[in-house]
Amino acid sequence: MNNRMQDLDFEQNVAFDSVQDHEFTRKAAQRFRQVVSLDTFEDEDADVIFHYLYKEMELVSFGDHLKRYIYERAGLPEPFREVPQEVYREIVVDSFRETYTPKSMTPTTARISSLVNNWLTQASVKRETVFLLGFGLKMSVDDVSDFLIRVLKEQDFDLHNPDETIFYYCFVHGLGYSKADEYRRIYESLSPDSSKGPCPGRKELDTEEQLLAYLAWLKAGYDDPLSEKSCAFREFMKLYDRGREIVAGLYQKDEEEQKSGVVWKPDQITPSDMEKVICSGIPINSMGNLKKISASILAKHFSQKRFSRQRITNILNHKFPVERFDLITLQFFIISQEMEDEDPFNRYREFLNRIQEILKKCGMGEIYIVNPYECFILMCLLTDCPMAVFSEIWEMSYLEQ
Repeated sequence: MNNRMQDLDFEQNVAFDSVQDHEFTRKAAQRFRQVVSLDTFEDEDADVIFHYLYKEMELVSFGDHLKRYIYERAGLPEPFREVPQEVYREIVVDSFRETYTPKSMTPTTARISSLVNNWLTQASVKRETVFLLGFGLKMSVDDVSDFLIRVLKEQDFDLHNPDETIFYYCFVHGLGYSKADEYRRIYESLSPDSSKGPCPGRKELDTEEQLLAYLAWLKAGYDDPLSEKSCAFREFMKLYDRGREIVAGLYQKDEEEQKSGVVWKPDQITPSDMEKVICSGIPINSMGNLKKISASILAKHFSQKRFSRQRITNILNHKFPVERFDLITLQFFIISQEMEDEDPFNRYREFLNRIQEILKKCGMGEIYIVNPYECFILMCLLTDCPMAVFSEIWEMSYLEQ
C-alpha cells in the first residue's frame, strides 16, 4: 500500500518536518500517512494503531484550538509553543472590552481573567461559550462554524433555535453582542406567525425584516423536516436499518443459528444485537452491560462514547440527538461488511465518499483527521479486517488499563 499513500487525502504534499506546531490538521495528516505506511502496519495493524493512538497521537483540546486561532489572528512572531498563556489571556480580555462583550451570557461572579484562563485550558466547552468568544473576538461566521463543527464536533448553527439564528445573523452582518441581545428581547415580544412558512434560503437572512419574519415563524413552533436535526435522524435511520440487515445476515450464517432453524429478519434485530456486534471488543460487567468507558485508556480519545444499546435506544426515542459519532460508526460498520473482501484503499475511499456526503447534508462538516476517533476509523479501514481491528483495539484499551 505504500506506493499509494500519496493518493490519500489530507494535505498529502507537505513534508512532515516542515509542518509547524500550530498546524494541527497538516500535522495530524502527515502522522496518519506515516503510520499507515509503516512496514509493520500490514502484519501488526492493531498493535501499530493502538500504539499510535495511546502513545503518540496529540490530543488537541479546545484550548489549543483557541490559542491557535488567536496566534494566527494576532500574527504573533514567536514559535507557537513558546507563547505564554498570559499573552493569550490579555488579548482575549482586551478584545472583549473593546467589543463590549460580557464575560458570560448568564450572571456570574467569576472574573473575566479566570474565565479566559479556563477557556484556554479546557478540553471542551459549551456551545454558548463559542458564540460568546465569537462576539468577543469578532470572529467571522465561518470561524464560529469551524469551532462548532471541528472543535466541538457538533452541528453547525442550529437555525431552528431562535438564539442561534440571531447569532448567525449577527455574525454574518458583523453585529456585536449588544445587537444580538436586543434581537433576543425583540423575539420575546414577537407574535407567532406561521403564515409565511420558513424563509426561502433561510441561511441567507439578508435583512432585519427577513430575520424577524423567520423568528416569528420559529415561534409558531412548527417542525421543519428540512432541519439539520431532522436530516441527521433520517440519515441515522437509513444507516441503522441497513446495519440491522447486515446483522441479521451475520446471524443467519452462524452455525449455531442454522442448527436452531431460526430465520433472522432485520426487524428482529434489537439495539442489544447491534451493541453485541459493533461493541464486541468491549468487556461486559456482571450485569451484562458494557464496562464503563472510564475504564478504557482511550476514553478521552473517543470522546467518552460507545455505540451501546442504551445510546441507540435513546436516539430511537428522540432522547439523544444524533451526533457525527453515530453516523460515522454506523457507516464504518456497513462499509466494513459490504466491502469485506475489497482492496483496503477502495474501501477507505468509498467510506469517505459516503460519509462526507452525509455529514455535509446534516450540517456536521467533513471528516476531521485531528479527531482521534475519526483518525482511528480511517486507519481501521486501511487494514484487511476493519471490524476485527476495531474490536481488538477497543479490547486492548481495557486490558492495558
